[in-house]
Parts: sequence; C-alpha cells; structure tokens
Amino acid sequence: MEGEVIALTIIFGWIALTSIVGYIYTKRGIRRSRVEEWFVAGRRLGLLILWLSLGANIYSSYTFLGLPGLTAREGVSVWAITIYGMLSYLIGFWLIPRLWRAAKDRNWLTIADAFTDLYNSRLLGAFVALTGALWSIPYVQLQIQGMGYIIEVSGYGYIDPTIAKIIAFTILSIFVIIGGLASVAEINALQGAIMLVTLWFIGLSAPIIAFGSYGNMFNLLTTYETSKPQQHLFHLTPTTNDLFFLYSIIFVAPLAFWLWPNRVQNIFGARDPETVRKNMVLVGLYQLGQIPAILVGLTAVGLYATGRLASEIYVKSVADKSFMLVTRTLFNPWILGTVGSAALAASLSTAAAIVHVSGALFAKNVVPAGKGRLLLYARLFTAGIAFTSLFLAIYMPGVLIYLLLVGYAGIAQFFPEYIIALRKPGLIDWRIALVAMSSGMVTVGVVKGLWGRPYNIYEGLWGLVVNLAVLGIYMIYKKARG
Repeated sequence: MEGEVIALTIIFGWIALTSIVGYIYTKRGIRRSRVEEWFVAGRRLGLLILWLSLGANIYSSYTFLGLPGLTAREGVSVWAITIYGMLSYLIGFWLIPRLWRAAKDRNWLTIADAFTDLYNSRLLGAFVALTGALWSIPYVQLQIQGMGYIIEVSGYGYIDPTIAKIIAFTILSIFVIIGGLASVAEINALQGAIMLVTLWFIGLSAPIIAFGSYGNMFNLLTTYETSKPQQHLFHLTPTTNDLFFLYSIIFVAPLAFWLWPNRVQNIFGARDPETVRKNMVLVGLYQLGQIPAILVGLTAVGLYATGRLASEIYVKSVADKSFMLVTRTLFNPWILGTVGSAALAASLSTAAAIVHVSGALFAKNVVPAGKGRLLLYARLFTAGIAFTSLFLAIYMPGVLIYLLLVGYAGIAQFFPEYIIALRKPGLIDWRIALVAMSSGMVTVGVVKGLWGRPYNIYEGLWGLVVNLAVLGIYMIYKKARG
C-alpha cells in the first residue's frame, strides 16, 4: 500500500468510528426528545466525560496546527498565546461555578439566557445570542481549514482538501444537528483521549529523532535566527512589538475564555458545581499540551533550516501545516495516519460543539418558538453557520491562531456587562449594556479591518477600551443626575 492510502484509511476509519458513536447517542437523543437534553445533555455530564469533552472542545486545530504554525512562523510570539490560557483557568476557577449555579437555579440553557434574565430584556438576550454565534464563525472556520490541511498532508498531496473538508465536517454535523449536546459530549470525550496521547508522543519524540536532543535543536535554531531568509519572521528574542502584543492579549483574552457560547454550554451540562470546579483544575492539564505543540513548531524550523523539509515554512499557509509536515517527514504513514486522526478528531469535535451551540442560541433566544419548532430552528441555523464557515475557509483562509483571536476580541465584549449584572444588579440597564457591547464590537471590526493591529496591540483591547469608556460615561452621567 502507498503511504497516502495507509494514512487516509486510518483517518477515515476513525471518522467512521466517530460516526457510529454519534449515531448511538443520536438515537438516545431522539428517544428522549427533550429540549433540555438537546441543549445541555440533561445536566448530567460527569467528571470524566466533562473533562475529556472540554479538553477536546478547547484544544483543537488551534493546538495541533495553530500553535506549531505560529511557532514556526514567528517564534517567541507564541508565548503570548500560552500565557493567556494559563490566566484563563484562574478566572474560570472563580467564575464558572457561579455561572453554573445561576444557570441551574434560573434555568439558563444558553449564555444569552443569562443576559436576558440579568437585564430583564429579551432584546439584549437576542443580541448576545446572535453576536455570540457570529463571532464564533472564525472559530469554526479555523477548524475547517485545519481539517483541510490534515487531509492534504496525510494524502501526500493526492487528495483535494476542499472535498475532504466537506465530507468530514458534514458527517459529524449531521449527528450534532440531530442529537445535540449528548452526542457531542460523548464524541468529544473519545476525541480528547486520543488527542492527549498523540500530541505528547509527537511533541516529545520529534526533536530527539530529528536532532538527537533538545539542546541540539535549540543550538541550531539560535544559529538559524541570525541567518534566516528575510521573509521569515522567526525569532527567539522578544521585541518591543512582542511585548505590546503579550500585554494587550493577556489583559483581554482570559476574560473571553469562558464566555465562548460552546464552552458555556458544556459547563451548563455538568452534573453539579463540584464537577465544574474539579474540571477547572483538570482541564488545565490540557494547557500543558501546548508545550509539545510548540516543540513540533520549533522542529519544523530546524528541519527547514537543515534542508530536510522542502516546504517554505515561513509562508502562512505552510506554517500552519507544520505539525503534519513534521510527522510526515520523521515517521511512517501508519503514525501519520494516527496523528492525522487525532488532529482531525480535535478539529471536528470543536467545530461540532460550536455549530451546535450557535443553533441553540439562535433558536432559543433570537426566534423563540414552541418546543416543536425550537429544535427545527436550531438545526437550520446550525447548518447555516456550518456552511458559512466552510465557504470562508475555502475562499477567505487566514492564519489559524489569528482567526481564533478575532473571535476572542468580539466575545470579550460580553465580560464587563456580565460581571456588572452578576455582582451589582441594576447598576446599568439593558440599553447601556447593548450600546457598550455594540461599540466595543464595532471598534474591533473597524480596527482589524482598517489597520490590522496598530502598534501590535491586540484588537480586542481597543474594543474593550471603548466598551468600558461608554460604561464610564454613563456612570458619571448617572451620578451627576443623582
């Protein structure tokens, strides 16, 4: 058998296995036929399933492909991404159990339900639902692009990545549309397990196989940094621009980390607050998986520097394929197929969770209807989000990590208004909350669209500054009026 046949057989075999698992839980979901079952899995997810599910939900193409890609292309910049993740778990340990209790007590099924209840405004809830779904599109696009890269490299260039994206994404999406969170959570648990093992195996072994030791690799990279091609942005010593990016992103991104609608949905599905709190600690272990991912990116640079990797690793689209290119260069097709399966599983699981919750948000909070039509609207909007993301992945591809950060910038605008309403009910009304969040989101779009990243300051910070400024002006005005 040719290498590409072996690798792709393993990958699509894993997709078939995943599909069978999805089908089993889909049938259970149909038999239960309850809205709460579709949205939050009946609030019965235990510690192990929630842990593996959240891990697969959070650490996806972003980890397998995005982090190695950013490392290979820009080097030290990647540490800004890892640090904001660490800070996010500190916030989550305090925030998430409180959010779960409120959701249980007040029967929230989505993050938009929280805003509807806290501000007593269905319009504000609809705004949060719609914008939450729209800001999730870059996240889904990231996963679809990642799936294309995985199939492309695993097929040794003999299979069209666009066709592979459509087939793989559609299969899992069908089960998500029918079965809801119950099937997504169980599938994610399966994906999370294989993802952990594969990520650590490749990350720790690749530098040793390629260079004999980690020390040899870093010595090579230090030499390469001074003689790299002009087009290659790779560097190991942080610059002022790197620090601007670091400080601005760690101030904003952790605020959005646990307000992503798909992550909130997983949390709402937990059995009890103790399960949630333990998961804040356990899921943090996945953060350590970013270390082997970064090592693979560094290995890709070293292989390119020594001529063992012909692909121009500093090119954006090539850099994001670093994990798979390193695996294909150093290992046989059997291992490439296994790694491709894990990477594809991670991408599919996250994409499935996001499109599922996007449909839930739209149906529950934007066009509320009776229970019969609720699931129909959710499924239709889910399909819309999926196809929109697929279109963008094919015709408007971007750097994987930066696609994720665009979504973070928008979602972060929910944080001030959520915390204020949770801690100081009545301090601001829904109209001011709507104006402030809208202003922040528009600012993110304008800054990103017109200037990219001025002074290398994260676009999410520009939006949050405007958001807080609107709230501040209102507070001053309110106090002046007595």
